[in-house]
Amino acid sequence: MLCANNKAGKSQCMRTSTLVASKLVVLGILALSSSPVFATSRPVIPEPGEDLKLTQGIPVDQFFAARTQNTQCQTELKAANEQYHADKKALNVLLEQKGDATAIDRAEQTADASRKILLAKTQICGVCATQDLEKKSVTTNKKEYWYLTDGSCYIGQGKDSATLNRYFENAVNRLKNMKKYPGKSGGFRALLEFNEIDMDTGELLPPVDKVDHTPFYAFIGVRGPVALGMPVGFWYIFKNDLVDREQGDLKEFFIRFESVKKPANFPSPDLKIQTASGKQSSTIQRELTLVQGMWYLNNRGYYRYYTGADFGINIPFGTDFALNTLMDTLLTLTEDSVAEN
Repeated sequence: MLCANNKAGKSQCMRTSTLVASKLVVLGILALSSSPVFATSRPVIPEPGEDLKLTQGIPVDQFFAARTQNTQCQTELKAANEQYHADKKALNVLLEQKGDATAIDRAEQTADASRKILLAKTQICGVCATQDLEKKSVTTNKKEYWYLTDGSCYIGQGKDSATLNRYFENAVNRLKNMKKYPGKSGGFRALLEFNEIDMDTGELLPPVDKVDHTPFYAFIGVRGPVALGMPVGFWYIFKNDLVDREQGDLKEFFIRFESVKKPANFPSPDLKIQTASGKQSSTIQRELTLVQGMWYLNNRGYYRYYTGADFGINIPFGTDFALNTLMDTLLTLTEDSVAEN
């Protein structure tokens, strides 16, 4: 590596070298991680509908109603929710006032900390719950290390059909709005980038308020866990099939998605993490080639999100991060669906 022959140039070179070295160390650790591999079949996307594995066979309304009987947790959940929204409001005030960048990012860190507490309480007795993260090793022509997450929310308790239909339409519109996916635009915090893609040219298309065709193809960048101080950014290209269906008074909407081979001329992305003030930081990029998932919603107040991915390696960390990401994504959709427009 060539460096400018001055103090500033040498300093920049040292920072760049340190960043590259850190990335190589982390990638080396990931590549060397291993575990026994068992000959099993690849996971498949669940059938659209209620997750009876999560509820242990009982209807979702009964499962989530039983959780509200934990009165101590309910009190703590209410307090956590109030604290998070107070911290979020303080952050928004600073953003509206275009305040000092350091103060904005400090306020964001405070809101993130209270959000984690809210997610933890929600997992115990709130409107959303997740299965334990499942790891599945598969032997094909290579070793595959699949990580599966599956979570559900129920917001139908005590709500009439008109209200639930409004929530349902809000949630469907939310998932069809390409502009509302990336966290930096107020979407799902875990998503660094989300764009529809032209599979013939590899061009990323401008986001639209409502995708009106199926299937559609997209590029996604996902925020991963931190390894030795370096955040990981996973990305892939995937096909999305959208389905609307009705049976009697039951309305359902689901998206099934699976990764596809990237266009030959698609460049490797440069995924950045962006703070509330706009400050950006680098990630270690890693492409995923085997990914699957499903969003499932109905007008009875039930939402479900499943994902599965082969990371190509055994990851000895990040379980809590994965489940928090799943919970945060689910809770974000429920919050947006019940919000007054």
